[in-house]
Amino acid sequence: MKNILLIESGARYTLYPPIGLMHLGAVLREKYNVKIKDYSGREIDESKIKEDIQKSEAFVVGLRVLTGTHIPRAIKISEIAKRLGKIVIWGGPHPTILPEQTLQNPYIDAVVIGEGEYTFQKLLEHYDGKKVKLEGVGLKKNGKIKITPASKHFIDLDKLPLPAWDLIEDINRYFPDKRQNVLPLSTTRGCAFKCGFCHNSNKNVRRYLGCYRIANPQRVIEEYNLVKSLIKNKIEILDLGEDLHLVSKDYAKKFCDTLDKNGLNIKWVSAARYQTIDQEIIEMIAKKGCIRILLGIESGSPKIQKMNNKIIELERTIKIAEIIRKNKIFLTNTYIFGHPSESEEELNMTLDYIKKIPADENIIQIYRPMPGTPYFDLCIERKKVQVPNKLEGWSGFGVLGNDINVSDIPTKKLLSIYYKTNLVEQSKFIINQQKYFLRNRMYKKFLKNFINNRFTFKLKEFMHEK
Repeated sequence: MKNILLIESGARYTLYPPIGLMHLGAVLREKYNVKIKDYSGREIDESKIKEDIQKSEAFVVGLRVLTGTHIPRAIKISEIAKRLGKIVIWGGPHPTILPEQTLQNPYIDAVVIGEGEYTFQKLLEHYDGKKVKLEGVGLKKNGKIKITPASKHFIDLDKLPLPAWDLIEDINRYFPDKRQNVLPLSTTRGCAFKCGFCHNSNKNVRRYLGCYRIANPQRVIEEYNLVKSLIKNKIEILDLGEDLHLVSKDYAKKFCDTLDKNGLNIKWVSAARYQTIDQEIIEMIAKKGCIRILLGIESGSPKIQKMNNKIIELERTIKIAEIIRKNKIFLTNTYIFGHPSESEEELNMTLDYIKKIPADENIIQIYRPMPGTPYFDLCIERKKVQVPNKLEGWSGFGVLGNDINVSDIPTKKLLSIYYKTNLVEQSKFIINQQKYFLRNRMYKKFLKNFINNRFTFKLKEFMHEK
């Protein structure tokens, strides 16, 4: 069998298991020798990358790439791979959204658009000299870029093998503590909603990724048992906080029943929308181990809520938030300041929401343009964003990108409100988080948080950039 090397370029300060590549690797290893390298949480070292690629003896190097800070790291890896004579294939959110521009880079031979488990295999067969029908990919042919139609083979999550955690070289670095480690799990594809700022609203994502799907909860149990058998420390929390976990009452009940049937008494964190949960669901998940939940609000302005496709019924939301906290579930609400076309009056509506809706944590971000979304199109229409003409130009965009004021609020005013509000909210959060750690007997994390919290994280990031 031929060798394949899958690489997660990652971000310098963020350590997170390469779940997407593990899903892909689990399928590919039926026909290929697969190796996975994860550079997240580390500096990019050219000599180490060269050594890793040479040792792999792979004929194809595949990279998963997000919009933003992943891009320059992924380009550097791709350049090294091409110098070593490898075929380079990109997949993930950024090449899905902008396949043609991605392929204009000389170090990239092909891209997978949308799901990779089926299309990547076909692409490998193509480069292995076999005659196959290519779908859901972009590639260079005779010096020209060709984008194929979307694949009709959408993935059934319940038929996939479990992610290949055993292919991770140093799996224990993701679970460093003797106790209270968190296991992130991927149980969904796509999203049932299409928020204006989110990549799930992009036309390529909708066309190539398909509809929202969620795996049978039994798969969670099986993956937990797999990872538990591979690591030296204990996992005591499951992280199911993807774009949308608790999609309905039926699913919430099924998930809780599955935990019961398997006798798994474990804590877990989740994500949902205020529209998809009620008192019955909250009380049920609290009894079955849910200790934390993330819910998006984004704006207090009716106009912005409509534009964003996320309507919040204020009085009902307040009641739901109160019930969540009463059941001792740590509540995180998310907000965005500086939506496209947002006025100062509309921002003040959001500030009022923050005061009215209870929460243990309010995550507040300035809107950062995400290519290919309705929000981004609006930014271009209003000439608030200059679209990069090369792949490299997207390094400052995305979730971890640079702040760009696309609202109608003066930049100085917007930043002043943002930093003042965050100072108050982050101070409250640190106190609430310490209470949360104590309540859940997470004593080591309680002590660690005095040294490493969001304030010290940003300080380290700032000092590094200087």
